[in-house]
Amino acid sequence: MALNIMAMALLLSIVVSSNRPSTAQAPRPALTARSGMTPAITNAPVNARSPANASAQGTRGLPAAGANQPFLCRLQNERGQTVFPSAIVRGNNQTFLLAADCLYMAYSPLPRPDLGGALSLQTFPKPAFSQTPNTQGALTIPVHEFVNLLYCPFRQTVLVLDKSGDIFEFDPVKKSWSVLRANLPGFGSPDPEYIDFCLSPASVKPLLNDPTNANAFNRLDLLDPERNQIWKLALKRNGSIAPQVTKSFPEVMPWRVRKGNPSVAESIALSYDGVFYVLRNFGQSGQIGVITPITESMVLQNRLAIQGIRSVRPTRMASQAGLPLYIVERENNRVLAVDKKSGSARPFLFGASSDLRGLTPDSQGFWVIDGPKLTYRKISQPDSLTLAAKPPQRTIDPRLKRLTIPIVGITLPRHAGVYPGARRLYRYGVHEGMDFFYGGGRAKIYMGSPVVAAGDGKIIRADAGFKDMDRATFNRVMADCAREHRTTDKNEDLFRGCQVWIDHGDNMITRYAHLNKINSKIKVGQTVKHGDLIGFVGVSGTGQNLPGVAKYPHLHFEIWLDGKYVGYGLTPAETVGIFEGIFGTGS
Repeated sequence: MALNIMAMALLLSIVVSSNRPSTAQAPRPALTARSGMTPAITNAPVNARSPANASAQGTRGLPAAGANQPFLCRLQNERGQTVFPSAIVRGNNQTFLLAADCLYMAYSPLPRPDLGGALSLQTFPKPAFSQTPNTQGALTIPVHEFVNLLYCPFRQTVLVLDKSGDIFEFDPVKKSWSVLRANLPGFGSPDPEYIDFCLSPASVKPLLNDPTNANAFNRLDLLDPERNQIWKLALKRNGSIAPQVTKSFPEVMPWRVRKGNPSVAESIALSYDGVFYVLRNFGQSGQIGVITPITESMVLQNRLAIQGIRSVRPTRMASQAGLPLYIVERENNRVLAVDKKSGSARPFLFGASSDLRGLTPDSQGFWVIDGPKLTYRKISQPDSLTLAAKPPQRTIDPRLKRLTIPIVGITLPRHAGVYPGARRLYRYGVHEGMDFFYGGGRAKIYMGSPVVAAGDGKIIRADAGFKDMDRATFNRVMADCAREHRTTDKNEDLFRGCQVWIDHGDNMITRYAHLNKINSKIKVGQTVKHGDLIGFVGVSGTGQNLPGVAKYPHLHFEIWLDGKYVGYGLTPAETVGIFEGIFGTGS
Protein backbone atom coordinates (compact mmCIF):
# COMPACT_ATOMS: atom_id res chain seq x y z
CA MET A 1 0.00 0.00 0.00
CA ALA A 2 2.83 2.42 0.86
CA LEU A 3 4.42 1.70 -2.52
CA ASN A 4 1.17 2.52 -4.31
CA ILE A 5 0.85 5.81 -2.45
CA MET A 6 4.40 6.76 -3.39
CA ALA A 7 3.71 5.89 -7.04
CA MET A 8 0.56 8.02 -7.02
CA ALA A 9 2.47 10.92 -5.50
CA LEU A 10 5.14 10.66 -8.16
CA LEU A 11 2.55 10.59 -10.94
CA LEU A 12 0.72 13.61 -9.53
CA SER A 13 3.95 15.57 -9.22
CA ILE A 14 4.92 14.81 -12.81
CA VAL A 15 1.52 15.80 -14.19
CA VAL A 16 1.46 19.05 -12.27
CA SER A 17 5.07 19.98 -12.97
CA SER A 18 5.00 19.26 -16.69
CA ASN A 19 2.04 21.59 -17.41
CA ARG A 20 1.29 19.71 -20.61
CA PRO A 21 -1.22 17.35 -22.21
CA SER A 22 -0.17 14.19 -24.02
CA THR A 23 0.40 14.16 -27.77
CA ALA A 24 -1.39 11.57 -29.88
CA GLN A 25 0.60 9.60 -32.42
CA ALA A 26 -0.18 10.28 -36.06
CA PRO A 27 -1.31 7.65 -38.54
CA ARG A 28 1.63 6.29 -40.53
CA PRO A 29 1.89 6.55 -44.32
CA ALA A 30 2.48 3.65 -46.66
CA LEU A 31 6.14 2.69 -47.10
CA THR A 32 7.76 1.74 -50.39
CA ALA A 33 9.09 -1.72 -49.61
CA ARG A 34 12.06 -1.71 -51.96
CA SER A 35 13.64 1.59 -51.08
CA GLY A 36 12.42 2.06 -47.53
CA MET A 37 11.67 5.67 -48.41
CA THR A 38 8.41 7.57 -48.47
CA PRO A 39 7.61 11.23 -49.15
CA ALA A 40 7.14 12.90 -45.79
CA ILE A 41 7.51 16.21 -44.01
CA THR A 42 10.96 15.75 -42.55
CA ASN A 43 11.28 18.19 -39.70
CA ALA A 44 10.57 15.55 -37.04
CA PRO A 45 13.30 13.14 -35.89
CA VAL A 46 12.93 9.43 -36.34
CA ASN A 47 13.22 8.34 -32.74
CA ALA A 48 11.65 5.78 -30.49
CA ARG A 49 8.24 7.39 -30.45
CA SER A 50 7.51 10.15 -32.99
CA PRO A 51 6.76 9.23 -36.62
CA ALA A 52 8.77 10.86 -39.40
CA ASN A 53 5.69 12.59 -40.77
CA ALA A 54 4.81 14.11 -37.41
CA SER A 55 3.63 17.32 -39.03
CA ALA A 56 0.56 15.39 -40.11
CA GLN A 57 -0.55 15.55 -36.50
CA GLY A 58 -1.62 19.15 -36.96
CA THR A 59 -2.30 20.43 -33.45
CA ARG A 60 -3.65 17.26 -31.85
CA GLY A 61 -2.59 16.97 -28.22
CA LEU A 62 -2.23 20.75 -27.93
CA PRO A 63 -4.69 23.37 -26.78
CA ALA A 64 -6.98 24.67 -29.51
CA ALA A 65 -5.80 27.71 -31.43
CA GLY A 66 -6.23 30.78 -29.26
CA ALA A 67 -6.50 28.75 -26.06
CA ASN A 68 -3.33 29.75 -24.25
CA GLN A 69 -1.96 27.65 -21.42
CA PRO A 70 0.48 29.13 -18.90
CA PHE A 71 4.10 28.02 -19.26
CA LEU A 72 3.42 26.40 -22.62
CA CYS A 73 4.15 27.73 -26.11
CA ARG A 74 2.79 25.98 -29.20
CA LEU A 75 5.06 25.78 -32.26
CA GLN A 76 3.63 26.15 -35.75
CA ASN A 77 4.93 27.14 -39.17
CA GLU A 78 3.55 29.82 -41.49
CA ARG A 79 0.88 27.41 -42.73
CA GLY A 80 -0.36 26.72 -39.21
CA GLN A 81 1.15 23.21 -39.12
CA THR A 82 2.68 21.76 -35.97
CA VAL A 83 6.46 21.40 -36.16
CA PHE A 84 8.93 19.31 -34.18
CA PRO A 85 12.27 21.17 -33.89
CA SER A 86 15.32 19.72 -32.14
CA ALA A 87 17.29 22.78 -30.98
CA ILE A 88 16.62 26.38 -30.00
CA VAL A 89 18.67 29.53 -29.54
CA ARG A 90 17.93 33.20 -28.96
CA GLY A 91 19.91 36.21 -30.11
CA ASN A 92 19.35 39.87 -30.97
CA ASN A 93 15.79 39.61 -29.56
CA GLN A 94 14.98 36.83 -32.01
CA THR A 95 14.27 33.12 -31.56
CA PHE A 96 15.60 30.46 -33.92
CA LEU A 97 14.79 26.77 -33.93
CA LEU A 98 16.39 23.96 -35.88
CA ALA A 99 15.18 20.74 -37.48
CA ALA A 100 17.19 18.21 -39.46
CA ASP A 101 16.26 19.79 -42.77
CA CYS A 102 15.39 23.41 -42.03
CA LEU A 103 15.82 26.45 -39.82
CA TYR A 104 12.88 28.28 -38.24
CA MET A 105 12.84 31.97 -37.35
CA ALA A 106 10.07 33.26 -35.11
CA TYR A 107 7.90 36.12 -36.31
CA SER A 108 7.54 37.43 -32.74
CA PRO A 109 9.26 37.12 -29.35
CA LEU A 110 8.54 34.23 -27.03
CA PRO A 111 5.38 34.80 -24.98
CA ARG A 112 5.42 35.66 -21.33
CA PRO A 113 5.82 32.30 -19.54
CA ASP A 114 2.93 32.94 -17.16
CA LEU A 115 0.57 33.62 -20.07
CA GLY A 116 1.78 31.08 -22.63
CA GLY A 117 0.65 31.17 -26.23
CA ALA A 118 1.98 30.21 -29.65
CA LEU A 119 5.06 30.94 -31.70
CA SER A 120 4.59 31.33 -35.44
CA LEU A 121 7.70 30.32 -37.36
CA GLN A 122 9.01 31.18 -40.78
CA THR A 123 10.62 28.15 -42.43
CA PHE A 124 13.96 28.30 -44.20
CA PRO A 125 14.67 24.92 -45.81
CA LYS A 126 18.21 23.65 -46.00
CA PRO A 127 19.86 25.32 -48.99
CA ALA A 128 20.00 23.64 -52.37
CA PHE A 129 23.25 22.18 -53.66
CA SER A 130 24.82 22.83 -57.05
CA GLN A 131 28.35 22.58 -58.34
CA THR A 132 27.51 24.97 -61.17
CA PRO A 133 29.05 28.35 -60.25
CA ASN A 134 26.70 31.19 -59.27
CA THR A 135 23.56 29.05 -59.19
CA GLN A 136 20.85 31.19 -57.62
CA GLY A 137 20.34 30.33 -53.93
CA ALA A 138 22.46 27.17 -54.07
CA LEU A 139 25.59 26.31 -52.10
CA THR A 140 28.66 24.53 -53.42
CA ILE A 141 28.41 21.75 -50.82
CA PRO A 142 25.28 19.88 -49.69
CA VAL A 143 23.78 19.86 -46.20
CA HIS A 144 24.07 16.48 -44.48
CA GLU A 145 21.31 16.81 -41.87
CA PHE A 146 21.44 19.74 -39.41
CA VAL A 147 22.29 18.87 -35.80
CA ASN A 148 22.94 22.05 -33.77
CA LEU A 149 22.95 25.83 -33.92
CA LEU A 150 24.09 28.96 -32.08
CA TYR A 151 23.68 32.70 -32.50
CA CYS A 152 26.91 34.62 -33.15
CA PRO A 153 26.61 38.27 -32.02
CA PHE A 154 30.08 38.99 -33.43
CA ARG A 155 28.80 38.34 -36.98
CA GLN A 156 25.07 38.80 -36.17
CA THR A 157 24.29 35.49 -37.85
CA VAL A 158 23.14 31.99 -36.95
CA LEU A 159 25.76 29.26 -37.25
CA VAL A 160 24.48 25.76 -37.99
CA LEU A 161 26.44 22.50 -37.70
CA ASP A 162 25.55 19.44 -39.74
CA LYS A 163 26.36 15.79 -39.10
CA SER A 164 29.24 15.75 -41.57
CA GLY A 165 30.97 18.54 -39.66
CA ASP A 166 30.26 21.27 -42.20
CA ILE A 167 29.32 24.67 -40.74
CA PHE A 168 26.70 26.80 -42.44
CA GLU A 169 25.71 30.41 -41.77
CA PHE A 170 22.29 32.03 -41.96
CA ASP A 171 21.90 35.80 -42.20
CA PRO A 172 18.58 36.80 -40.51
CA VAL A 173 18.52 40.16 -42.28
CA LYS A 174 19.25 38.96 -45.80
CA LYS A 175 17.50 35.63 -45.07
CA SER A 176 20.21 33.84 -46.98
CA TRP A 177 22.53 30.86 -46.48
CA SER A 178 26.27 30.55 -46.97
CA VAL A 179 29.07 28.11 -46.12
CA LEU A 180 31.16 29.21 -43.16
CA ARG A 181 33.52 26.22 -43.27
CA ALA A 182 33.51 22.99 -45.27
CA ASN A 183 34.83 19.99 -43.37
CA LEU A 184 37.58 18.00 -45.07
CA PRO A 185 39.53 14.86 -44.16
CA GLY A 186 43.26 15.19 -43.67
CA PHE A 187 43.93 15.00 -39.93
CA GLY A 188 44.84 11.32 -40.12
CA SER A 189 42.85 8.47 -38.62
CA PRO A 190 40.33 8.90 -37.13
CA ASP A 191 38.69 11.75 -38.97
CA PRO A 192 37.51 14.59 -36.72
CA GLU A 193 33.88 14.53 -35.65
CA TYR A 194 32.43 17.87 -34.60
CA ILE A 195 29.34 17.13 -32.51
CA ASP A 196 28.86 20.44 -30.68
CA PHE A 197 30.24 23.96 -30.66
CA CYS A 198 30.28 27.17 -28.65
CA LEU A 199 31.73 30.68 -28.80
CA SER A 200 34.61 32.01 -26.72
CA PRO A 201 36.85 35.09 -26.80
CA ALA A 202 40.15 34.80 -28.63
CA SER A 203 41.42 37.24 -26.02
CA VAL A 204 40.00 37.96 -22.58
CA LYS A 205 41.03 41.63 -22.65
CA PRO A 206 37.75 42.96 -24.13
CA LEU A 207 35.86 41.18 -21.36
CA LEU A 208 37.81 42.73 -18.49
CA ASN A 209 36.02 46.06 -18.79
CA ASP A 210 32.69 44.61 -19.87
CA PRO A 211 32.04 40.99 -18.83
CA THR A 212 28.77 40.98 -20.80
CA ASN A 213 30.38 42.01 -24.10
CA ALA A 214 29.04 39.31 -26.41
CA ASN A 215 30.86 40.84 -29.39
CA ALA A 216 34.14 39.79 -27.80
CA PHE A 217 33.24 36.15 -28.48
CA ASN A 218 35.05 35.95 -31.78
CA ARG A 219 36.23 32.35 -31.77
CA LEU A 220 34.28 29.21 -32.57
CA ASP A 221 35.18 26.13 -30.51
CA LEU A 222 34.39 22.69 -31.95
CA LEU A 223 34.04 19.63 -29.72
CA ASP A 224 35.67 16.54 -31.25
CA PRO A 225 35.55 13.43 -29.04
CA GLU A 226 36.91 11.19 -31.82
CA ARG A 227 40.30 12.92 -31.79
CA ASN A 228 40.03 14.12 -28.17
CA GLN A 229 40.24 17.79 -29.00
CA ILE A 230 38.52 21.17 -28.80
CA TRP A 231 39.38 22.81 -32.11
CA LYS A 232 39.56 26.61 -32.36
CA LEU A 233 38.34 28.48 -35.43
CA ALA A 234 39.06 32.23 -35.63
CA LEU A 235 36.16 34.38 -36.82
CA LYS A 236 36.11 37.74 -38.56
CA ARG A 237 33.47 40.45 -38.28
CA ASN A 238 32.11 39.63 -41.73
CA GLY A 239 33.03 37.92 -44.95
CA SER A 240 34.73 34.55 -45.44
CA ILE A 241 37.06 33.12 -42.83
CA ALA A 242 40.21 31.02 -43.00
CA PRO A 243 39.25 27.33 -42.64
CA GLN A 244 42.26 26.36 -40.55
CA VAL A 245 41.58 25.14 -37.02
CA THR A 246 44.08 24.92 -34.16
CA LYS A 247 44.31 22.68 -31.12
CA SER A 248 43.45 23.70 -27.57
CA PHE A 249 45.90 21.21 -26.05
CA PRO A 250 48.51 18.66 -27.20
CA GLU A 251 47.01 15.82 -29.19
CA VAL A 252 46.54 12.50 -27.39
CA MET A 253 44.21 10.00 -29.02
CA PRO A 254 41.34 8.81 -26.76
CA TRP A 255 42.69 5.27 -26.45
CA ARG A 256 46.07 6.63 -25.27
CA VAL A 257 44.82 9.07 -22.63
CA ARG A 258 46.62 8.72 -19.32
CA LYS A 259 46.26 10.47 -16.00
CA GLY A 260 47.03 14.14 -16.44
CA ASN A 261 46.07 14.28 -20.13
CA PRO A 262 43.14 16.54 -20.99
CA SER A 263 40.28 14.40 -22.23
CA VAL A 264 37.03 15.17 -24.05
CA ALA A 265 36.59 11.57 -25.21
CA GLU A 266 33.00 10.30 -24.98
CA SER A 267 31.84 13.91 -24.64
CA ILE A 268 28.54 15.10 -26.07
CA ALA A 269 28.25 18.83 -25.34
CA LEU A 270 30.35 21.96 -24.87
CA SER A 271 29.71 25.30 -23.16
CA TYR A 272 31.87 28.32 -22.23
CA ASP A 273 31.62 30.71 -19.30
CA GLY A 274 35.18 31.80 -18.52
CA VAL A 275 36.12 28.11 -18.65
CA PHE A 276 34.94 25.28 -20.89
CA TYR A 277 32.33 22.91 -19.50
CA VAL A 278 32.41 19.55 -21.23
CA LEU A 279 29.57 17.10 -20.68
CA ARG A 280 30.48 13.43 -20.92
CA ASN A 281 28.13 10.50 -21.30
CA PHE A 282 29.55 7.05 -20.69
CA GLY A 283 27.89 3.92 -19.36
CA GLN A 284 24.66 5.83 -18.60
CA SER A 285 26.41 8.24 -16.28
CA GLY A 286 27.00 11.93 -16.87
CA GLN A 287 30.16 13.77 -15.89
CA ILE A 288 31.11 17.43 -16.27
CA GLY A 289 34.70 18.32 -17.05
CA VAL A 290 35.96 21.85 -16.41
CA ILE A 291 38.75 22.88 -18.80
CA THR A 292 40.55 26.10 -17.97
CA PRO A 293 42.69 27.66 -20.73
CA ILE A 294 46.16 28.58 -19.46
CA THR A 295 47.92 29.43 -22.73
CA GLU A 296 47.00 28.98 -26.39
CA SER A 297 48.09 25.33 -26.19
CA MET A 298 47.82 24.45 -22.50
CA VAL A 299 44.80 23.80 -20.30
CA LEU A 300 44.02 22.66 -16.77
CA GLN A 301 41.24 20.10 -16.37
CA ASN A 302 39.13 19.41 -13.32
CA ARG A 303 35.82 17.75 -12.66
CA LEU A 304 32.56 19.30 -11.50
CA ALA A 305 30.69 16.64 -9.57
CA ILE A 306 26.91 16.72 -9.88
CA GLN A 307 25.54 16.84 -6.33
CA GLY A 308 22.29 15.23 -5.24
CA ILE A 309 21.68 13.07 -8.35
CA ARG A 310 23.30 9.66 -8.65
CA SER A 311 22.49 8.44 -12.16
CA VAL A 312 22.48 10.96 -15.00
CA ARG A 313 21.80 10.13 -18.66
CA PRO A 314 22.54 13.42 -20.43
CA THR A 315 21.68 14.15 -24.05
CA ARG A 316 22.19 17.93 -24.29
CA MET A 317 23.60 20.86 -22.33
CA ALA A 318 22.85 24.58 -22.51
CA SER A 319 23.98 27.62 -20.54
CA GLN A 320 24.76 31.31 -20.62
CA ALA A 321 27.17 33.49 -18.69
CA GLY A 322 26.19 33.65 -15.03
CA LEU A 323 23.47 30.99 -15.36
CA PRO A 324 23.49 27.33 -14.32
CA LEU A 325 24.44 24.49 -16.60
CA TYR A 326 21.21 22.97 -17.85
CA ILE A 327 21.49 19.27 -18.62
CA VAL A 328 18.70 17.67 -20.61
CA GLU A 329 18.09 13.96 -19.93
CA ARG A 330 15.78 12.89 -22.73
CA GLU A 331 15.53 9.25 -21.66
CA ASN A 332 14.90 10.23 -18.02
CA ASN A 333 12.34 12.94 -18.91
CA ARG A 334 14.31 15.30 -16.72
CA VAL A 335 16.26 18.56 -16.79
CA LEU A 336 18.97 19.33 -14.23
CA ALA A 337 20.08 22.86 -13.38
CA VAL A 338 23.65 22.46 -12.11
CA ASP A 339 25.44 25.23 -10.21
CA LYS A 340 28.76 25.93 -11.94
CA LYS A 341 30.68 26.30 -8.68
CA SER A 342 29.19 23.82 -6.25
CA GLY A 343 27.75 21.23 -8.64
CA SER A 344 24.45 21.21 -6.72
CA ALA A 345 21.58 20.12 -8.96
CA ARG A 346 17.95 21.21 -9.12
CA PRO A 347 15.80 18.61 -10.92
CA PHE A 348 12.79 19.29 -13.13
CA LEU A 349 10.66 16.28 -14.06
CA PHE A 350 8.44 15.81 -17.10
CA GLY A 351 5.89 13.14 -18.01
CA ALA A 352 6.81 9.77 -19.53
CA SER A 353 5.40 10.79 -22.94
CA SER A 354 7.61 13.87 -23.12
CA ASP A 355 10.19 14.40 -25.87
CA LEU A 356 12.80 16.75 -24.43
CA ARG A 357 15.27 18.26 -26.90
CA GLY A 358 16.98 21.66 -26.99
CA LEU A 359 16.78 24.27 -24.22
CA THR A 360 17.21 28.03 -23.91
CA PRO A 361 17.64 29.60 -20.43
CA ASP A 362 16.90 33.03 -19.02
CA SER A 363 17.42 34.63 -15.63
CA GLN A 364 14.19 33.17 -14.20
CA GLY A 365 14.21 29.66 -15.68
CA PHE A 366 14.21 27.95 -19.05
CA TRP A 367 12.19 27.01 -22.11
CA VAL A 368 12.73 23.42 -23.29
CA ILE A 369 11.52 21.86 -26.52
CA ASP A 370 9.02 19.12 -25.69
CA GLY A 371 7.88 17.61 -28.98
CA PRO A 372 5.72 20.20 -30.81
CA LYS A 373 5.86 22.85 -28.09
CA LEU A 374 8.05 24.70 -25.62
CA THR A 375 7.52 24.20 -21.90
CA TYR A 376 8.73 26.75 -19.33
CA ARG A 377 9.96 25.92 -15.84
CA LYS A 378 10.95 28.42 -13.17
CA ILE A 379 14.37 27.89 -11.61
CA SER A 380 12.81 28.69 -8.23
CA GLN A 381 10.35 25.79 -8.49
CA PRO A 382 12.29 22.54 -8.96
CA ASP A 383 10.94 19.09 -8.12
CA SER A 384 12.16 17.31 -5.03
CA LEU A 385 15.37 15.28 -5.08
CA THR A 386 13.41 12.35 -3.68
CA LEU A 387 11.09 12.23 -6.69
CA ALA A 388 13.95 12.94 -9.08
CA ALA A 389 15.85 9.88 -7.86
CA LYS A 390 13.48 7.71 -9.90
CA PRO A 391 12.45 9.69 -12.97
CA PRO A 392 9.84 8.27 -15.38
CA GLN A 393 11.48 6.49 -18.30
CA ARG A 394 10.67 7.53 -21.85
CA THR A 395 8.07 5.49 -23.66
CA ILE A 396 9.35 3.40 -26.56
CA ASP A 397 7.64 2.95 -29.91
CA PRO A 398 6.12 -0.57 -29.69
CA ARG A 399 7.33 -1.37 -33.20
CA LEU A 400 10.95 -1.13 -32.07
CA LYS A 401 10.36 -3.34 -29.05
CA ARG A 402 9.76 -6.25 -31.43
CA LEU A 403 13.44 -6.25 -32.46
CA THR A 404 16.51 -7.94 -31.00
CA ILE A 405 20.21 -7.60 -31.91
CA PRO A 406 20.88 -9.59 -35.11
CA ILE A 407 24.03 -11.37 -33.86
CA VAL A 408 23.35 -13.76 -31.02
CA GLY A 409 25.23 -13.10 -27.79
CA ILE A 410 26.49 -9.56 -28.38
CA THR A 411 25.45 -6.31 -26.73
CA LEU A 412 25.49 -2.68 -27.80
CA PRO A 413 28.88 -1.03 -28.34
CA ARG A 414 29.86 1.85 -26.08
CA HIS A 415 31.34 4.02 -28.81
CA ALA A 416 28.97 6.58 -30.32
CA GLY A 417 31.01 6.72 -33.54
CA VAL A 418 29.57 3.38 -34.71
CA TYR A 419 25.94 4.41 -34.14
CA PRO A 420 23.59 5.91 -36.74
CA GLY A 421 24.15 9.58 -37.46
CA ALA A 422 27.93 9.57 -37.01
CA ARG A 423 29.99 11.26 -39.71
CA ARG A 424 31.74 9.23 -42.40
CA LEU A 425 34.07 11.96 -43.57
CA TYR A 426 36.25 9.75 -45.77
CA ARG A 427 33.26 9.48 -48.15
CA TYR A 428 31.59 12.78 -47.15
CA GLY A 429 28.54 11.05 -45.79
CA VAL A 430 26.54 10.19 -42.68
CA HIS A 431 26.28 6.72 -41.15
CA GLU A 432 22.72 5.38 -41.25
CA GLY A 433 23.20 2.21 -39.24
CA MET A 434 24.92 0.48 -36.32
CA ASP A 435 28.28 -1.24 -36.81
CA PHE A 436 28.84 -4.39 -34.78
CA PHE A 437 32.59 -4.98 -34.90
CA TYR A 438 33.91 -6.82 -31.91
CA GLY A 439 30.78 -7.67 -30.04
CA GLY A 440 30.18 -7.49 -26.34
CA GLY A 441 28.83 -10.03 -23.92
CA ARG A 442 29.89 -13.56 -24.73
CA ALA A 443 30.25 -13.33 -28.55
CA LYS A 444 33.09 -12.36 -30.83
CA ILE A 445 32.56 -11.29 -34.43
CA TYR A 446 34.64 -12.80 -37.21
CA MET A 447 34.38 -13.31 -40.96
CA GLY A 448 31.39 -15.58 -41.43
CA SER A 449 29.68 -14.96 -38.09
CA PRO A 450 25.98 -15.82 -38.48
CA VAL A 451 23.51 -12.95 -38.87
CA VAL A 452 19.88 -13.56 -37.92
CA ALA A 453 16.62 -11.74 -38.53
CA ALA A 454 16.01 -9.09 -35.87
CA GLY A 455 12.27 -9.76 -36.02
CA ASP A 456 9.48 -11.45 -37.95
CA GLY A 457 8.94 -10.16 -41.48
CA LYS A 458 9.16 -10.60 -45.24
CA ILE A 459 12.38 -10.59 -47.27
CA ILE A 460 12.27 -7.68 -49.72
CA ARG A 461 15.91 -7.79 -50.82
CA ALA A 462 18.41 -10.65 -50.86
CA ASP A 463 21.66 -10.19 -52.82
CA ALA A 464 22.15 -13.73 -54.08
CA GLY A 465 25.18 -14.11 -56.35
CA PHE A 466 26.50 -10.74 -55.16
CA LYS A 467 29.58 -9.36 -56.94
CA ASP A 468 31.50 -6.70 -55.06
CA MET A 469 33.27 -3.62 -56.41
CA ASP A 470 36.72 -4.12 -57.84
CA ARG A 471 39.51 -1.68 -57.10
CA ALA A 472 38.82 0.52 -60.13
CA THR A 473 35.13 0.82 -59.27
CA PHE A 474 35.84 1.54 -55.61
CA ASN A 475 38.34 4.28 -56.53
CA ARG A 476 35.84 5.82 -58.95
CA VAL A 477 33.09 5.87 -56.31
CA MET A 478 35.43 7.47 -53.77
CA ALA A 479 36.37 10.11 -56.35
CA ASP A 480 32.67 10.81 -56.91
CA CYS A 481 32.22 11.41 -53.17
CA ALA A 482 35.18 13.78 -52.98
CA ARG A 483 34.11 15.74 -56.04
CA GLU A 484 30.51 16.21 -54.86
CA HIS A 485 31.24 16.42 -51.11
CA ARG A 486 28.57 13.78 -50.47
CA THR A 487 27.66 10.12 -50.90
CA THR A 488 24.81 9.77 -53.39
CA ASP A 489 22.09 7.17 -52.78
CA LYS A 490 23.53 5.03 -55.58
CA ASN A 491 27.03 5.08 -54.13
CA GLU A 492 25.66 4.57 -50.60
CA ASP A 493 24.11 1.35 -51.81
CA LEU A 494 27.44 0.21 -53.28
CA PHE A 495 29.18 0.91 -49.98
CA ARG A 496 26.67 -1.28 -48.14
CA GLY A 497 27.82 -4.23 -50.22
CA CYS A 498 25.96 -7.54 -50.00
CA GLN A 499 22.61 -6.94 -48.28
CA VAL A 500 19.40 -8.44 -46.96
CA TRP A 501 16.35 -6.27 -46.22
CA ILE A 502 13.36 -7.35 -44.14
CA ASP A 503 9.99 -5.60 -44.10
CA HIS A 504 8.50 -6.10 -40.62
CA GLY A 505 5.24 -4.36 -41.47
CA ASP A 506 3.87 -1.23 -39.85
CA ASN A 507 6.38 0.93 -41.79
CA MET A 508 9.48 -0.71 -40.27
CA ILE A 509 12.34 -2.15 -42.32
CA THR A 510 15.70 -3.54 -41.20
CA ARG A 511 18.79 -3.74 -43.42
CA TYR A 512 21.78 -6.06 -42.96
CA ALA A 513 24.87 -4.95 -44.90
CA HIS A 514 28.56 -5.75 -45.60
CA LEU A 515 27.61 -9.44 -45.62
CA ASN A 516 30.12 -11.98 -46.88
CA LYS A 517 27.20 -13.90 -48.38
CA ILE A 518 23.53 -14.52 -47.71
CA ASN A 519 21.83 -17.70 -46.60
CA SER A 520 21.19 -19.47 -49.93
CA LYS A 521 17.80 -20.68 -48.67
CA ILE A 522 16.21 -17.24 -48.37
CA LYS A 523 14.42 -15.61 -51.31
CA VAL A 524 12.66 -12.30 -51.95
CA GLY A 525 9.04 -12.58 -50.83
CA GLN A 526 9.80 -15.26 -48.27
CA THR A 527 8.54 -14.88 -44.69
CA VAL A 528 11.15 -15.22 -41.94
CA LYS A 529 10.86 -15.50 -38.19
CA HIS A 530 12.84 -13.76 -35.49
CA GLY A 531 16.20 -15.52 -35.17
CA ASP A 532 16.21 -17.15 -38.62
CA LEU A 533 19.63 -17.26 -40.31
CA ILE A 534 19.79 -14.72 -43.16
CA GLY A 535 23.51 -14.25 -43.86
CA PHE A 536 27.09 -14.11 -42.67
CA VAL A 537 29.34 -11.23 -41.52
CA GLY A 538 31.82 -9.88 -44.07
CA VAL A 539 33.41 -6.68 -45.37
CA SER A 540 31.66 -6.30 -48.73
CA GLY A 541 31.32 -2.74 -50.01
CA THR A 542 33.91 -1.33 -47.62
CA GLY A 543 36.99 -1.57 -49.81
CA GLN A 544 38.49 -3.82 -47.14
CA ASN A 545 37.71 -6.86 -49.28
CA LEU A 546 40.19 -5.95 -52.03
CA PRO A 547 43.11 -8.37 -52.52
CA GLY A 548 45.59 -8.17 -49.67
CA VAL A 549 43.55 -5.82 -47.46
CA ALA A 550 40.60 -7.92 -46.20
CA LYS A 551 40.11 -6.97 -42.55
CA TYR A 552 37.68 -5.53 -40.01
CA PRO A 553 34.68 -7.80 -40.64
CA HIS A 554 31.50 -6.36 -39.14
CA LEU A 555 27.75 -6.15 -39.55
CA HIS A 556 26.21 -2.85 -40.60
CA PHE A 557 22.62 -2.89 -39.28
CA GLU A 558 20.00 -0.25 -40.12
CA ILE A 559 16.49 0.28 -38.75
CA TRP A 560 14.10 2.37 -40.86
CA LEU A 561 10.84 3.78 -39.52
CA ASP A 562 8.39 5.74 -41.64
CA GLY A 563 10.92 6.27 -44.40
CA LYS A 564 13.92 7.44 -42.36
CA TYR A 565 16.71 5.72 -40.47
CA VAL A 566 16.39 5.56 -36.69
CA GLY A 567 18.72 8.32 -35.55
CA TYR A 568 17.64 10.85 -38.17
CA GLY A 569 17.29 14.26 -36.56
CA LEU A 570 18.93 13.11 -33.31
CA THR A 571 22.23 13.96 -31.65
CA PRO A 572 24.73 11.13 -30.97
CA ALA A 573 23.69 10.91 -27.31
CA GLU A 574 19.99 10.87 -28.21
CA THR A 575 20.62 8.08 -30.70
CA VAL A 576 22.51 5.99 -28.15
CA GLY A 577 19.58 6.44 -25.77
CA ILE A 578 17.15 5.18 -28.41
CA PHE A 579 19.17 2.01 -29.05
CA GLU A 580 19.57 1.39 -25.33
CA GLY A 581 15.79 1.60 -25.08
CA ILE A 582 15.44 -1.02 -27.83
CA PHE A 583 18.21 -3.47 -26.96
CA GLY A 584 19.30 -2.66 -23.41
CA THR A 585 22.54 -1.05 -22.27
CA GLY A 586 26.00 -1.72 -23.68
CA SER A 587 28.59 -4.03 -22.24
